[in-house]
Amino acid sequence: MSIIVLKVGGSLLSLPDLPERLTGVITSFESASPLLLIGGGPAADIVRSWQSTHRLDENTSHDLALQAMALNAQLVAELLPATTLVADRGQAERAWRDGQWGLLDANRFLSTEEPHQSLSLPHTWQATSDAIAAWVTIAWPADRLVLFKSTDKPTPATPDTLAAAGLIDPCLATWSDQLPRVDWVNLRSASPRATPWLS
Repeated sequence: MSIIVLKVGGSLLSLPDLPERLTGVITSFESASPLLLIGGGPAADIVRSWQSTHRLDENTSHDLALQAMALNAQLVAELLPATTLVADRGQAERAWRDGQWGLLDANRFLSTEEPHQSLSLPHTWQATSDAIAAWVTIAWPADRLVLFKSTDKPTPATPDTLAAAGLIDPCLATWSDQLPRVDWVNLRSASPRATPWLS
């Protein structure tokens, strides 16, 4: 069973045809068990603003950002009937057996998994949902990570150049050598499809 972590950028939630676009790409991954992880997007940006206004510490901001991701996951669960919200491996495996796509509640998953993993996930803005998706890919472990973005992958596309351009976060760039295959999808393109990035 090939497990694929699909990280959907929170900014993509503004697409009115998001369900159709996601479904078109995900169904192209034949014989795979998809595990979706939804980014924080504008909801996480509110947390950034709160941190600045109210001088919240890093851990509090991290926890609130995870709750923003959980909120977005609930939205996607409503938009995509093929998904089932899951918080651990057992729930994901049951969803896959039932022919559903796993939709990860990253907040609940991390609360139980982080203490048992050797790879440390920073509780700072250096580790956004990109890093969380990479961490989940390594910890699960999954066979592939697919990044759904709002732009094409530039050239050159080294981890460092993408991090410098703000297209991925610094933690994902640092962990790139620990990841399996990584693909890139511009979900806003006329014909979204996965293109290889790291292998």
